[in-house]
Amino acid sequence: MDIQPTERTGRKIVVKLFRRRSVERVDVQSIDDAIATVKAETADEAKILQDDEVVYYTERNGAIEDWERAWEHEKRRLSAEESAWDCPHGVEYCYEDDRCIDCQIDRAAGNVSDESPVGRGE
Repeated sequence: MDIQPTERTGRKIVVKLFRRRSVERVDVQSIDDAIATVKAETADEAKILQDDEVVYYTERNGAIEDWERAWEHEKRRLSAEESAWDCPHGVEYCYEDDRCIDCQIDRAAGNVSDESPVGRGE
């Protein structure tokens, strides 16, 4: 990803929808809104620009659904670096709001508290 995903931004986000004989420009509030706009429209090509820098381009990045998954994964990876959840099973991709299967089993069985060792100050 060229531009790191963010939840909120003071930046200007624009979707450009390229049709056979026209280009439609739609101002949006977030990347999520931009993705929804691209999915809802039937354009030949689409671009998502953030501060006039191309973030997504159909020709370069392929289907919006594939790019959205990669963007969500990257956003999650970045938020994990700031996450206070420490998986007791040592699973790298276990998050406080999206636990690994072992943590889900432990929680369902009532074997552990919902607070991680980091949250308890250990």
